[in-house]
Amino acid sequence: MKKETQDEVEKIQQAILEREVEEELQKERLMNFWKKYRAVIIGGIVLIIGVTVGNEIYRSWLTKTRLAESDQFEQAVLLNYTGNEEQSMAIYQNLADSAKTGYKYLAQMRLAQNALAHNDIQQAGLILKNLMNDSGAPIELRNVARLSFVGNQIDTLPTAELQQELQPLLNSSNAFYGSAVELQAILLMKEKKLSEAKEVLTKAIGLPTLANDEKDRLKELLSIIR
Repeated sequence: MKKETQDEVEKIQQAILEREVEEELQKERLMNFWKKYRAVIIGGIVLIIGVTVGNEIYRSWLTKTRLAESDQFEQAVLLNYTGNEEQSMAIYQNLADSAKTGYKYLAQMRLAQNALAHNDIQQAGLILKNLMNDSGAPIELRNVARLSFVGNQIDTLPTAELQQELQPLLNSSNAFYGSAVELQAILLMKEKKLSEAKEVLTKAIGLPTLANDEKDRLKELLSIIR
């Protein structure tokens, strides 16, 4: 019995020793791993912290910037309303050149509107074309710029060129489809392609997704084609 007890004790001691050795080896492996990849791990942690802090700083900066640019835009609107057009346009131009938020594009639209008000079709067209081709601008604003460009260049640019500019909007799922069809029909009528103009108008009027007020305008346009 004593021998068996002694053997069991030795086995227990051996198991304890083996576990201690394994723990030491594990610690050693962990230390070796740490020495080898410490820079990478620390760098990753710093990067995560940096990105998180950076995002917070960016959001804070964007909020402050948007507020500042909003104030400038409002100031320009008030100046223009009170007859200080030159000062107003200078602020719009500054926003159009250097703004970091959506006020950059709104300012460009204001500059284009002012050019149109002074019958400067060429300058307005240049501003609108730059805006509608600017991938950084909101798509809705780009579409508005495209419609305005085509609508105001009907008497100055070749019809084929304007028809090409309208193509991105001539999709029935586009929010500006009705207005685009209206311009398309006018361009066709200008070219004396009356049957084609009737066809595009009739097709658009038959769409259930088209708003009633847009359908009414298209029907009115259709009624004048002889």
